[in-house]
Amino acid sequence: MRLGLNILLCTTTVAVQALEWGNPLPLGDQPGVFMISDENDKFSPINKDRYYTQGLKFSFNAGEHAYAAISQELNTPSNTTLVNPPLTELPYSAALYATYGYGTILDRQGRKDCLVAIEVQVGLVGPDAGGAVQNLFHRFIGQPTASGWVTQLPNEPLFNFNAEFRKKIDLDPTGAGYRDLILRGVAEVGTMRTELITGAQFRWGVNLQNSWGHSYLRDNTSYAPAVAYQDISPDRPFAFWAFVDSELLVVMRNYATDGDVFNESRSVARVPIIGQFAVGASFQVYRCSISYFTGFRTREFETQDGYHYFAGLEATYRF
Repeated sequence: MRLGLNILLCTTTVAVQALEWGNPLPLGDQPGVFMISDENDKFSPINKDRYYTQGLKFSFNAGEHAYAAISQELNTPSNTTLVNPPLTELPYSAALYATYGYGTILDRQGRKDCLVAIEVQVGLVGPDAGGAVQNLFHRFIGQPTASGWVTQLPNEPLFNFNAEFRKKIDLDPTGAGYRDLILRGVAEVGTMRTELITGAQFRWGVNLQNSWGHSYLRDNTSYAPAVAYQDISPDRPFAFWAFVDSELLVVMRNYATDGDVFNESRSVARVPIIGQFAVGASFQVYRCSISYFTGFRTREFETQDGYHYFAGLEATYRF
């Protein structure tokens, strides 16, 4: 109960500060972070090319607070050779949306171990979100194309409001900072997703203070504070860490399973409680970093064929 009240208080504080949201693009001498995130089942050692098949995001963080992103998500059924998939299969769907948000690292009497972010997302679901671009990519890499995009969810606008809280816990008794645990809580409310998410990420490596852990395109905000990269110096230009991550999702709405809000569309019976597990690693040299993870998620709808395996790459550059 106390943790919930703390999260509510922190989120409210950030919301008040966010009344002065700034330009999310780096300007002049203002530090900034540019990030590309690509989640794709093609990157997974167990690639089945189905369900949540790709998520692509370009994000910009400026200074300590403001950030923006553009994202696209693609979802397909398990059998993409059928022109008209069974109604028990996950519908074809695509989402394209912009994100604008405000985040901050809380200074609690010198302890900067908590991060809070809030954001809004606007965009659309449907053919105009560019789902058929998957076939262009498959032709480019010489893979079979999906036959059923004509059955995808119809066009409709989407809107979401998301809030996230993270807390770092130093687990290294020597004080060298070689191990830590990042706890997180996320709330998403809107026509795209309405979910409550709780997760934990255990990391071990060097210079962990240069990051707030790996983020997932669907389950985290896009906040990547530029100030986290200011600790890099010629004396310690490298950072490396491996991580193990798990999360629990309570899902009340997901456009990928539930379909459209304002239009008649395909849908499947959603599973309300989902688990996710992932392992990965990050490597950073001066202003550049790259991360990789691979993981799986338990069934998201009743007629789903087993777990869904996916992976992701994330590249970051600090201005």
